[in-house]
Amino acid sequence: MEGFILWQKLEDFVEWFFPIVDRFPKHEKFALCSQIKNTCYDILLKTIRTNKSKQKLSGLYEIDNQLDILRWLIRHSHRRKYLSHHSYETASKMVAEIGRIVGGLLKGA
Repeated sequence: MEGFILWQKLEDFVEWFFPIVDRFPKHEKFALCSQIKNTCYDILLKTIRTNKSKQKLSGLYEIDNQLDILRWLIRHSHRRKYLSHHSYETASKMVAEIGRIVGGLLKGA
C-alpha cells in the first residue's frame, strides 16, 4: 500500500488512538472499545479492498459510511467523559482529514 496516503493516515490514527481507547473504563472494554476498534479495522480492511479493486466507487462509499460511524463513536466517548477534550479534538481532526481524503477520492472517481 505504499504511496496510498489514505492508508498512512488511517494507520497513524489507529496507532495514536488505540492506546487511548485501551484506557477506557473496564466496563466499556467489551462494548464501546471493541466497537471503536472493530470500526477502525473495518475501515482499514475496506481501504485495502478498495485500493486493489477495479470498482473503487462502492468501496469508497463504504469507507465513508464507516467513518460516519467512527465519528459518532468518538463523540459518544467524549460525552461519556472517556475522552478528554484534547483527545476528542485531535481524534476529530484526524478523522476529518481522513474524510477529506475519501471525499477527494470520491470526487475523482
